[in-house]
Amino acid sequence: MVSDGESKLSKIVDKILDFPYRKLFGLRGQLAIFSAILIILIIKFIAGINTVALEPKSCKLSVVDSAYLIFHKENILKNSSTLFRTSLMENQRILRHIDDGINPFKSSTDGNVKRARKINRNKFLWRNMVKRLRKENLSIIRCLGKLRTYKF
Repeated sequence: MVSDGESKLSKIVDKILDFPYRKLFGLRGQLAIFSAILIILIIKFIAGINTVALEPKSCKLSVVDSAYLIFHKENILKNSSTLFRTSLMENQRILRHIDDGINPFKSSTDGNVKRARKINRNKFLWRNMVKRLRKENLSIIRCLGKLRTYKF
């Protein structure tokens, strides 16, 4: 049997689904909501121009960022170049620290001496990190080479 609480809940859900939302907001309210959403999307589009870059592994633009392709091809290539160079430098720094046997990440237990903790670079974690970083560096270098003659 259906309890009294469940029947009240189903009646409330039916009332909510049948509620006339046009009467609640009216034409002016709907236009205000639509214009606010449109303004937010335009601001997000304009503010996001400096963050759009190609993906380093595939050297392609993501589907989400394809809206920027129409007007901002040079910005995308410039952003990609700077992003690739900074990530390449960071990867090389991490690789150098691992090769030297120093923990490449900041630790809260080291106190005010940065990267003082020694690591065993032959452990599984560090070996796999080195392999992953080298593959990533190779893909970044390939993509950097394609940027000069890149066609979308």
